[in-house]
Formats: sequence, C-alpha cells, structure tokens
Amino acid sequence: MEKISELDQSSTIVSVTLHENPLTKDGTYYATVSRNKATFKNTLAEIEKANKGVDPYQLQFSAIQMQQQILTFLRQGKTVNVLDLGTLYPALKCSVKGKSDVPQTGSFCVKFTPSPLANKAVEDISVDKIVFADESPEITIITDIKTGVCDETLTAEQPCCIQGGNLKIGGVDSGIWFAPIEADGSYNKDETTWTKVEDSALFHNKPKELYFFVPSLSSGSKYKIILRTAYLGKDKTRKKLLQTESEIITIN
Repeated sequence: MEKISELDQSSTIVSVTLHENPLTKDGTYYATVSRNKATFKNTLAEIEKANKGVDPYQLQFSAIQMQQQILTFLRQGKTVNVLDLGTLYPALKCSVKGKSDVPQTGSFCVKFTPSPLANKAVEDISVDKIVFADESPEITIITDIKTGVCDETLTAEQPCCIQGGNLKIGGVDSGIWFAPIEADGSYNKDETTWTKVEDSALFHNKPKELYFFVPSLSSGSKYKIILRTAYLGKDKTRKKLLQTESEIITIN
C-alpha cells in the first residue's frame, strides 16, 4: 500500500491562460485553466485530517477496492457512476462508415461526463491571475556566416544566421530591422532611423532559423536587431505583431 504519512503539495492558485484562437481571425482567444493536481495521497490525507480516528490504511484499502470494482465494470463494457460525481463510459476512438469498419477490440477509450454535483463544486472558484500565452519570437544565437563565429559581431553586406524560436517572418508590417544604439546603451525608438532587411535579402525563413544578408552599415557601428512577425501557420497570421530584440551587435 502507498505510504500517506507525507502530504504531496497541491497548489491553490488558479490561473487562466489565454491562447489566440488559430481557427479564426476575429481576435478571439480560448482559455485554459491551470491544473493544480490533487493526488491520491492528498485526498486520503485530507479525509484523515477532517475525520480524527479514521484509520488511514483502512481508508486506503477501501478506496483501492472501489477502484478495482470500477475497473471491472469498465472491462465489462458498463457505464459506471463514480460517487455521484459523474459517469465513466466506454467510447470508440475512431469514426466509422459502416459495420465493416467497426473494430472488434483495441479501439475503445474511456470518457467522463461530470454530474451537476461536480459542476456546481467549481462554480464559485475565483481566478488569481489571467495571463496571455507567450508565443513571442526568441533570438538565442546570431552567427556571422563569413567568419563562422557568434560573438555578437556581423559583417556588413554578408550573410548571417539567427537561431531561436518562433522566428519565421510573416504577416503585414513584419520584418527585420537594425536599430542604432544610443549613448545609454538602449536602441533608438525612432523607427525612421532603423535600417530594414529587404525581403529579397531574407533567403531562409524558418521558425527556428533565419538566414539573410546584413544591410550596408558602417563598420564599428552598433545596433540591436528588431524582429517583428505575425506568422501563425501556413496561410495563417495572428491579429497582432509579436516583437523581439537581440543583444547589441557590432558591425565589422
């Protein structure tokens, strides 16, 4: 039997994460709720705490017996009411066109329909925080193809490679720019001072790798590479541009 003397940690923070809906372009999101797992040990320990004198091991034995009986019913193809919290039932994994397509074994799974009692239990949950899924591009490595090094220097008018994640350029107003560095180490926010990498100079455009020719920039000048993209998938773009910036780059 499982030892239940130590209680596993289960978070009480409920967060909602908003993900941009890839199936529509109407600015909608779908939401996912954080899964704060309460383990089998959590359940047993909390019952023991609330009911002093209850033998935790007898409680565990009873729970295991109930579990085994539920599994027996499922093996028999039965629908099972689980403590009035909902119904477990067998279902086919696949769709079929006729009798000949129905498999005899191996294509069943278990599904669950919650009861009104279970749904009512979550009605009054309060949300601690709401966050947007971060799918912004990320630059991890910049390599000067001419020299073969990645020491934050690039050669003007020569090819370079940017590696990272979610890098693929796509969508209106997306692109790659070199923004000049100010005296305080920040980049100039005036976009009229930026130098854009022409579309024709970008010759390898993938989510994890970009290859392009560095614009004609003065030797010794310093920039940050600004990358903006709305790419979401084949023939799909997100409703807003996502942006990232590199570390300071020196032009050879």
